[in-house]
Amino acid sequence: MEVDDILEKYGLNPETATEYIDSITRLNQTDTAQEIGVSRDTVNRYKNAFAQMNKQERLQLIAGLSFQELLAQTSEE
Repeated sequence: MEVDDILEKYGLNPETATEYIDSITRLNQTDTAQEIGVSRDTVNRYKNAFAQMNKQERLQLIAGLSFQELLAQTSEE
């Protein structure tokens, strides 16, 4: 399954998902919501979506979005 397919299946936005993954590993849900500029309800929805994913979907999504972010940062330099 492609990253875009996983995002669509769970109704996630790629930019918000990328920011969520980065922030939630460092912060709690309230601080994550503030850092990425969304409501706590949105963060909770993303948390629930990630919990519903099977391990392969979760890993593929995290790896794919991380790779895209790395490419974007590399092209900015």
